[in-house]
Amino acid sequence: MYIFILFLLIFSLSEALEIDYRWLKLEVESFYPAKISVYEKEPVFVRFDIKIKENKTGIQKEVLLSFIRMKPVDKNLKFSQQERLIHQDEKKLKVKNLLYLRSGDTYLPFELYFDTDTMKGVLDEDILSSLSKKVLIKKEQPVYISPLPYPVPYVGSFDIKTSLVDENGTATLKIIIKGKGFPSVPNYTLVVKNGSAKKIAFDIKNEMGYITSVQKYKIVYMDSLEVLPVSFTFFDPYQEKLIEKKTKTEKIEPTENEKKIQLQELSEEKKIDFYIENFKTLYPEYFEKNQLIKRFFKTADRYKNLILLFILILVLSVIALSRKFLIKKVPKEVLSVLSIELEYLDDYKKLFRYLPSEEKIQKLYAKEIDNLFFKTKIHKKRGRIFFVETSEGVVNSYHILKSFNRLKDMIIDFYLKKLGEKDRKLAVFYIFVHKNTDILVVLSVLIFATLIIQFSVDRFQQAGMYLNFVNLLVFTIGIFSVFLLRKPVIKVRND
Repeated sequence: MYIFILFLLIFSLSEALEIDYRWLKLEVESFYPAKISVYEKEPVFVRFDIKIKENKTGIQKEVLLSFIRMKPVDKNLKFSQQERLIHQDEKKLKVKNLLYLRSGDTYLPFELYFDTDTMKGVLDEDILSSLSKKVLIKKEQPVYISPLPYPVPYVGSFDIKTSLVDENGTATLKIIIKGKGFPSVPNYTLVVKNGSAKKIAFDIKNEMGYITSVQKYKIVYMDSLEVLPVSFTFFDPYQEKLIEKKTKTEKIEPTENEKKIQLQELSEEKKIDFYIENFKTLYPEYFEKNQLIKRFFKTADRYKNLILLFILILVLSVIALSRKFLIKKVPKEVLSVLSIELEYLDDYKKLFRYLPSEEKIQKLYAKEIDNLFFKTKIHKKRGRIFFVETSEGVVNSYHILKSFNRLKDMIIDFYLKKLGEKDRKLAVFYIFVHKNTDILVVLSVLIFATLIIQFSVDRFQQAGMYLNFVNLLVFTIGIFSVFLLRKPVIKVRND
């Protein structure tokens, strides 16, 4: 009886519309709900039967029907579902829509259009242009969506039941909710006597308003079990009232013979042990020793390569930051010599100010100055030294820079000899970091990029090959940049 009344309320009002696309004509028969007022979240069904009355495109009707699209464009729409069926015998398209709406007035508007993007290459451009127009189809009289009279999230008509299966000390219980309405049902927590329960599965399906929810629990118990009822209160829009339904109390009671056997075979202590063993299957995390430590090592093993890269970044960062603390241990003369860079050939002369009294260093400096600045011929290219003809032969920028750095090291060693052993080691470490700052920076950037890329590889394994290629490319560019940074370039202001 209810189904018959519901059918009348939903599909008793139909409207027909003819649409002329010049190349073809459609007849759209709309089936709207006859009710002038429905409740918020109440399922609203709208169906369209679309027939091709005239076809001049040269394409079969079934193919044309497959390109037709209809979508709800209602401002009050909460969400919707749709089913499509092309009836081969009647040569028509059936589009069934299920709508859930918010409160307010609505004409239940739908937009009908052809998927012309997919049809490109199938039809000529002039036909596609004609089919590209969109048509709005709506109900002649508005429907009022009333707000719910009761503050409950569940709307519709439902049944609820339980199913309990005993498995000798453990049991499986299902709470099954079926009905028609808004796809939201309670998520229960069981209350049991003489036992413990844990939810192991929850599944809900919504097939055009027909709801099926199954909540599954595993239960462990001792001699007997009692599962208390759960209730489900919902608003029934057809009866316009709140409905409360309860499940029955589920019990497991052993027979007298089973009790005698259990008492004879198991002591109370062994019963408790048996129960605890079963309880462990519900919550193994409560019984595993050092669970947190195990998870830590398991996670660390999975991400060991990423952790290693992160540690390397930390080490490089500490080395780079150490310069700020070690600079106090370095003599001022050493810092001054370190700051001299051979950007121009004349910068060679800046070392003269810091020359020590040691004869060997002074002779070497005088020899280098004589070779580079007296009786030489400098060959330039774009303001940079290409090579230099000296009395001892031809030298290029690489040889000049090598001699310059050797002289700097000799001067620095002279000043470092005056320090104590500990301070000298700290100063040497500072000098090493200072000379290799560019390598440390590039290496840190490369490792950080690798860390990000490898983390992405772990998350998106399907793109692993492409990401590893990007990683290789980044490393290649990084190593090439180090060679560019370290390429000796010496400028000259004049000959």
